[in-house]
Amino acid sequence: MKIKTIEYYNKALEWHLNKVDFTKSFSNLTLLVGVSGVGKTQIIKSILNLKRIVNGESLNGVQWDITFESTNNIEYRWKGEFENKGLIGEILDTEDEGSKFRILNECLYKEGNEIAKRDSSKIEFKKKITPKLSPFKSLVEILSEEEDIAPVKEGFEKIIEFDSDVRIETVKERLLKLAKLLENNLENNFLEENIKKSNLPTKLKLAFVYKFLLDDVFHKIKKRFIQIFPQVEDIKIGFDKNKDLEKALESSLFTTFLNGFTFVQIKEKGIDRWIIQQSISSGMFKTLMQISELYLAPEGSVILIDEFENSLGVNCIDVLTEDLLVQHRNLQFIITSHHPYIINNIGMEHWKIVTRRGGIVTVKDAQDFNIGKSRHQAFIQLLNLEAYSEGIAVE
Repeated sequence: MKIKTIEYYNKALEWHLNKVDFTKSFSNLTLLVGVSGVGKTQIIKSILNLKRIVNGESLNGVQWDITFESTNNIEYRWKGEFENKGLIGEILDTEDEGSKFRILNECLYKEGNEIAKRDSSKIEFKKKITPKLSPFKSLVEILSEEEDIAPVKEGFEKIIEFDSDVRIETVKERLLKLAKLLENNLENNFLEENIKKSNLPTKLKLAFVYKFLLDDVFHKIKKRFIQIFPQVEDIKIGFDKNKDLEKALESSLFTTFLNGFTFVQIKEKGIDRWIIQQSISSGMFKTLMQISELYLAPEGSVILIDEFENSLGVNCIDVLTEDLLVQHRNLQFIITSHHPYIINNIGMEHWKIVTRRGGIVTVKDAQDFNIGKSRHQAFIQLLNLEAYSEGIAVE
């Protein structure tokens, strides 16, 4: 999947993201820049909210319009709108059927042709009215088994929020599914592809790569990590390779097992004992996870990283920034930062400058402000740009 344009409006919160065009980027990397509070994080959350809608959630007062390419290069446009119950809707428990939000309208286009639409009274799929279906769930969720719509569902599943927490129940379900899938299939290509597609947190993918001895992949990750931290000579995942995964997953001690299963350890030169995960610096661990993401995300993923600089030292930022710029896989990165070092080291052709007036957020390219051609000149001009330095305007 590759996001081309997005427009998003939360009517309950009166927060409106004007249409953002990602197609002007010179690569698959977009850096959202702007002062704190301008709306960079909310843009990331907006994209994640669309993934939630695809997975059947109903969101109060949300209206959206997104255009994207599926992994087989087919263009889709998906737009819709939920009813708005105002601020009270923001605190309702949507597990209660009576507190969910109805979809007022929705439309899905494939290569410019309408394939599904709904309004308050009916749903049409390929010009035919369907039986009455849930008014709270998106067409993409309801019709996800249809050939024309399955790639949409698949694409949104490849939106990855880096360094996010995942519910234990969800992880357990995905782990069990992957474990059963791999049980009798030990061909390396099969293992690697299904680990990438598993939609598990990166640290669990890394653990599976280690467990099934996919040495080529693990070696590449380890080699890159050691290039950044030359004092490290080895990495291992400290769990019992003979442990019965399925029994552990079904036990009441799953959380304990999960912690043991993802126990990263590193060995530094001149030190005999291994350093356990709790004693590894947050910057080193985050760096390892980010490198792993580059190798273990499935093709066509959209990787979202909010505040790229968090927990990273300058040595990590420099190399990881380079990795994002030169990676050769089919991955799209949308990252946020207000860190001068990062902004100065990522060319202005990747910048999207975020400004806000009241609840209306606008995103523009550096070229729209006639920022200079050299990197240093562009960075100085950005810092002096009124739209950047005073990015939040009030009426």
